[in-house]
Amino acid sequence: MIAKTTIGRSFKGCCAYNMQKVELGQGQVLMSQGVRDYDLNPMVADFTRQAKMNPELTRSVWHTAISFDPQDEARLQLKPELMKEVASEYLKGMGLDQSQYVVIQHQDTAHSHFHIIANRVASNGQSISDSHNYNRSEKLLREIEQKHSLTLMKEQGYRLRLEHVPERDRHRLEMRNEVRQSLERSTTSAELKADLAQRGIEVVVNRDQAGKARGLSFERVSQNDNGEDVKVAFKGSKLHQSLSLGHIQEQLLENGHKRALELSQQRELAKVQELTMSSQNEEKQRKKGRGLSM
Repeated sequence: MIAKTTIGRSFKGCCAYNMQKVELGQGQVLMSQGVRDYDLNPMVADFTRQAKMNPELTRSVWHTAISFDPQDEARLQLKPELMKEVASEYLKGMGLDQSQYVVIQHQDTAHSHFHIIANRVASNGQSISDSHNYNRSEKLLREIEQKHSLTLMKEQGYRLRLEHVPERDRHRLEMRNEVRQSLERSTTSAELKADLAQRGIEVVVNRDQAGKARGLSFERVSQNDNGEDVKVAFKGSKLHQSLSLGHIQEQLLENGHKRALELSQQRELAKVQELTMSSQNEEKQRKKGRGLSM
């Protein structure tokens, strides 16, 4: 994802641009807090009224536009609530959830994106800091991308460097990158298939005449350089030797052992914490009992 933030003085201009998209049917209000989101003038009045609680803060308009990578369009179609989840986590991570805001999705471009208009004067009258907002925003976006398995910014740059690579080789490298990522966070074949399905990639098991699994193929519908839909398919071993059936099975097993160990350690820690709390409670009860007997 890519975010662009501006800090301004006028709510009217920023709100007017975004609400015009809604009125023209080119956008929709995804969520809001503390403002009347159905009409421009009441919305501006609500933002302005709260901004007056802190007149020393002259630039009280926070405006961020967040764009998704084209690779994530399939995810957004399969999971419509994903955009709201991303917006909510961004608002909270930047401290904007403590104030008024409106989130508006634009639908007039090929790539999905939304705009956040927020008040830097929080509901308690305190200022919401814009210090180092670029670095904080970039760090937060990378965390959100990881959490929701969205295309990482570094991968966007990676694909841009592949623009002049022959089309089929480009598809091969892109798919190899995505399969590797899914494999890193999966512990079973079912998890791997589900994770890749969210990216529009189907896992096909290749079997011999006896029905025994002999290999894996990965398929997806992509677009060629003319913008036409084409089916792209590669055997795992042709993507990379580490993505053959045998190697994938070994990696899933190793991931499963690691996760089981982590869960075991978490359970042990929980037991220790429970025992500690129980011991502390018993001690409190003993002290309370001694106090009553006096």
